[in-house]
Amino acid sequence: MSGAALEIDHVSKRYAVGARHGWLRRRRAGDEIWALRDVNVRLEPGESVGLIGHNGAGKTTVLRLLAGITRPTRGHVRTRGRLASLINLGAGFHPELTGRENIFLNGVILGLSRREVKTRFDEIVEFADLGAYLETPLKRYSSGMYARLGFAVAAHVDPDVLLVDEVLSVGDVAFQDRSIRKMVGGGDDVPANHLARSRRHPPGGTDS
Repeated sequence: MSGAALEIDHVSKRYAVGARHGWLRRRRAGDEIWALRDVNVRLEPGESVGLIGHNGAGKTTVLRLLAGITRPTRGHVRTRGRLASLINLGAGFHPELTGRENIFLNGVILGLSRREVKTRFDEIVEFADLGAYLETPLKRYSSGMYARLGFAVAAHVDPDVLLVDEVLSVGDVAFQDRSIRKMVGGGDDVPANHLARSRRHPPGGTDS
């Protein structure tokens, strides 16, 4: 891996499909699907890459492998430094807690100390632009507000690698542009979107 920020080395990922019957399950060779086959990606410090493709192309699978949520069937995945991921909308948040409380909760989950979250708090709030909703429980937030808060916290963790799935697509255009500028200006990121127009100024791109 040497100095690479992340590396996907000849990775393939297979999923079993079909119904499960009781404790035992008989599965034919056709009851499986290869989400990825022999994928190779190498990202150097300071680089960005976008994964663009149709539904089922394997974009989210790549991000899940990098985040350590799942393991490859074949090959190896390596990352270096602090990694933050924004893959599932609302992950790391509690719907009954306010926006303010969730900033501290999610920040700690992503590896910051409470003191570090407090130091970055004003910047996170300003970036999320939630205004008076900061003291409102997250269960009353729209999907766009969820995305803005989640990205604001993840981006201000100062990760070496930032993984972003399609969650930004629920935000408005102004927030998407601000988020892209934040990603391009900070560590290494691997965003995934179904539509190329969702990233109007992509710093790099590859099909998954």
